Amino acid sequence: MLNTMAGSRVSEAQTRGSHHCMDKTTMNLPRKFFFIILTVLALVICAWIGFEWWTFLKTPLVANNGSPVSFVFAQGTSVKKAAYSLKQQNLLKRPLFFVLFVRLSGVEYTLKAGEYVIEPGATAYKLIQKMAKGDSLRHAFTLVEGWNFSQVIAALNDNKYIKHTVQKLSTTEIMEKIGHSGEMPEGRFAPDTYLFSGEITDVDILLNAYSLMQKRLQAAWDTRAKNIPYHCPYEALIVASLIEKETAFTQEKPLIADVILRRLEKGMLLQVDPTVIYGLGSRFSGKLKKTDFLINTPYNTYKHKGLPPTPIAMPGKDSIEAALHPVTGTAWYYVAKGDGTHKFSDSLKEQGKGIRKYLKGR
Repeated sequence: MLNTMAGSRVSEAQTRGSHHCMDKTTMNLPRKFFFIILTVLALVICAWIGFEWWTFLKTPLVANNGSPVSFVFAQGTSVKKAAYSLKQQNLLKRPLFFVLFVRLSGVEYTLKAGEYVIEPGATAYKLIQKMAKGDSLRHAFTLVEGWNFSQVIAALNDNKYIKHTVQKLSTTEIMEKIGHSGEMPEGRFAPDTYLFSGEITDVDILLNAYSLMQKRLQAAWDTRAKNIPYHCPYEALIVASLIEKETAFTQEKPLIADVILRRLEKGMLLQVDPTVIYGLGSRFSGKLKKTDFLINTPYNTYKHKGLPPTPIAMPGKDSIEAALHPVTGTAWYYVAKGDGTHKFSDSLKEQGKGIRKYLKGR
């Protein structure tokens, strides 16, 4: 009897234990199923992100059979703004990936402003490399030797790649805007080719050209020849502008400089034709007439002794060097031969012969 009862209890306990294990197993099934779903979902998301990332790296911004596209990364623009700008141009599908790639690459703060050409087949990675190197599209703006300030402003206004801010300003206001109030603009800017990328203003160009002219003039002034009759670099700049307009031949410039300086020291009229033309301004018909020399302007060196009040053009480096390093010669006069060169004379009689020979019939 006792054995039967004991057996019954054992059997009952085993049954209860079995039910208890089954209950725990049954309870764990939803949790395991949840974790399986979560794992699968995570794998799917990772696979999707990986695929999208791979697509981002490999997909060209511009199709292989497309045309090059220009993209401007302006100074001060954030990477995020640049990415969404690319999206607006329909070049980029996932701007967030662009931002992440830039930041993970560690180049966020080394990207350089400029205008970038995206060639057909180029990926976002290629563009980021370009931006990090500053391999941007460069435009050229040239100031020509011998131009006057009106021609400088006209050329700036005609350039479509330059932002125009001085179009409606007077010359006085322009000089104020570039921080040189009270100075006359003529001759103050260096003729050269200025390269730029991205957005640039006419004021930026003028500032660069002004600074370059100051450097050139000061460098030549610091090594100037002894006993030349200048009181300041500005007077040398004026003479350099006269030389620039008188001849394009480098070898003649020191000779022209010598004649001008000798006549200055002697108190003679300089009689430089380009000063008459400059003084006439819009009244100049294209060819000097005898009556033009009679018109009294501050620039008429046939009427006024000494230097004109300002330069008459932008002198090049050769003209500046010549003005400050003239040759030591004996000529007092020169006349144009008609081929761009000049005949130099030591006497008025010899000059008269030159005039009759080279100017007869003109």
